[in-house]
Amino acid sequence: MNIRYRIEQVGDLPPVLAAVLGIFVLALLVGVVWGLLWLPDHTKLRSPAARERAQRREESQKRQKKLRSRRESLQRKAGRR
Repeated sequence: MNIRYRIEQVGDLPPVLAAVLGIFVLALLVGVVWGLLWLPDHTKLRSPAARERAQRREESQKRQKKLRSRRESLQRKAGRR
């Protein structure tokens, strides 16, 4: 059975039954979207300790990036001499 045959089968249903089927499909889609929107955000850090660690890590990465760029700049300067 291909999809065209299935669509023709739905088209042959009485109008009331086709409307009920359509409403059911729409309600199913709305339910899936609503469920996905209300899932908890797994990327959000819930514990204060985890938030603090993430903040420290971010600051550390910024410091390391500045140090790395300064070191590379000094090496380029020394290479030009």
